[in-house]
Amino acid sequence: MKCLFLIITVISIYSCNVTEPQKENFIPGRRDYLWSLDTLDIDITRGEYMTFRDMVGNSPDDIWLGNLEPGLWHYNGIEWRNVPFPGVIPSALWLFKDNTLWVGTGENKILKRENDHWLESFELDLAGYDWINIYGIWGKSKNDIYAVGMAVNVIKLGYDYEYKGIILHYNGTDWKYIDITKFDGGFHKIVYQENIDLFFIYGLRSGNINQDVILTFDGKNTKEIMSTNDGIGLSKINGIVYINASLGKVYKYSKSGLVLWKDFTGTGFLTNFVGRSETDFINNSNKGIGHYNGIDYKTIYKTNLDLQSSIIFEKDIFIAAEDFNGNHIIIRGKLKE
Repeated sequence: MKCLFLIITVISIYSCNVTEPQKENFIPGRRDYLWSLDTLDIDITRGEYMTFRDMVGNSPDDIWLGNLEPGLWHYNGIEWRNVPFPGVIPSALWLFKDNTLWVGTGENKILKRENDHWLESFELDLAGYDWINIYGIWGKSKNDIYAVGMAVNVIKLGYDYEYKGIILHYNGTDWKYIDITKFDGGFHKIVYQENIDLFFIYGLRSGNINQDVILTFDGKNTKEIMSTNDGIGLSKINGIVYINASLGKVYKYSKSGLVLWKDFTGTGFLTNFVGRSETDFINNSNKGIGHYNGIDYKTIYKTNLDLQSSIIFEKDIFIAAEDFNGNHIIIRGKLKE
């Protein structure tokens, strides 16, 4: 049996019984979806390879998806199309309401797309490191955007590398590195909680012990609040950030530390989720797509596909997945009218 190794770096974790919504206001999330599948036109015989990290969109008729070759994909409400990308591999996406798209890459670049055109390409470098990977982007406004990733120093090609977690900020003109305490590894996701003006970063520590780590970031300094070798999820619903670890336990963050919100242990609940509310969200279960409706957690779509990234709208959900033959599939669930 795999042993859980969980390190909490705050003073304590508080357990609480979360107050459920009042009965007269409580509406459980619906589960009456109609399901359909789309297969992306990727020629796996040519060695084309994709692992989907980010899916962003402003409506069910305007969704962007990408990570690794052959680049970006866009859904226009009718079909998924491969969008030509300027010679680099996209690894992080952020989309503003006006459809301005920012794309981080694994080749020392961050790109900006407006009105169907690639307008700017920002070159990244860092003294003492050979290349920069960008894995996550979060935009507060057009002139206030953060990106996280990893700087890599090749000590011996194929054998030995040095990694450093990085945070960059865009001020409307250029991207600048933020001087933070060194993190041996990479940062892979960043989300922001508005009501406490605080960022949360998911990192993967390298070295003798590989660990999943959650850090807070106040715009200047980072602080590690959780680490484990058993996987961590970092999610956001309606402005609130949720951290899940320990095989089904979901926490919120307060000034006192991490507060246990829900314990889904034993339900098949895995990691990251997307949702409309605390009583209506989906994620990966150990049998497929899981759903919490405010009452219980159930698998609502059984599949053995590898579920990778997802997005949710008022009546639609989209999940990018891969089968055992390397085919890339979009699962769509649409609530019945």
